Amino acid sequence: MSAAIHEETQQTMWWVHVIVVVCIAASLATMIAAPAATGGWWLIIPIVILLSLYGFFMPMTVHVSSEAMEVRFGYFGWPRWIFPVNEISQARVVTFRPLRHYGGWGIRGGEEGYCLNERGNQGVRFEHIGKTYTVGSDDPECLLSALRTAGADVSGSSS
Repeated sequence: MSAAIHEETQQTMWWVHVIVVVCIAASLATMIAAPAATGGWWLIIPIVILLSLYGFFMPMTVHVSSEAMEVRFGYFGWPRWIFPVNEISQARVVTFRPLRHYGGWGIRGGEEGYCLNERGNQGVRFEHIGKTYTVGSDDPECLLSALRTAGADVSGSSS
């Protein structure tokens, strides 16, 4: 992908990090407290699963270049979506309700299309090949401006 017109990383909400740390600490404490005869090795499985999910889905990075907007999740950069700017239409800043409209944060589908969001309730909604997407952003006006600069069809209205 070419040079960034706009790039932002959206971290998850603080309480998600707390839950991950508490779950890992509880698993480790249980492993340490488990009698050696019971073979507490299986307690490592929840830790591995939790850290894998954590690495795959947090944080979310949005990169806008002159060719495309790329949305990547996690430290491994997958899953990822690439939206060529010439296929983006009707882009606009929106305020939405993640729980009501999409059932929460993350990679979601709902009554208003698909949502890619780590936290917050603001983003840019657009059409891409007949489907509606909302990409969460801490600075949706700047993201919309970057899409405009890249050549995407920006309606300029907010909802």
